[in-house]
Amino acid sequence: MDKSYLKLEERKDIAYDQAFLMIMRVVEDLMAKDFNRLINILYRIDVSEEKLKEALALSNDNPASVVTKMILDRQLQKVETRKKYSS
Repeated sequence: MDKSYLKLEERKDIAYDQAFLMIMRVVEDLMAKDFNRLINILYRIDVSEEKLKEALALSNDNPASVVTKMILDRQLQKVETRKKYSS
């Protein structure tokens, strides 16, 4: 898999929607080819397994889209927490 599009830190111009689509491509690939690695990544990112299961059960959206939203939401929570405690 070509991973050059994963270098988000080098691309400050990327909007949320673009990042969402880029991450979703990776999530889709992992869901299809290496689900255990995806689970490991979600654990390391600290995405709640219970919240993820609930979101997947309640949503009619593409599962990769749901997982991607959970990833981005968790990362944004971390940014907000860091901002709150760094001041």
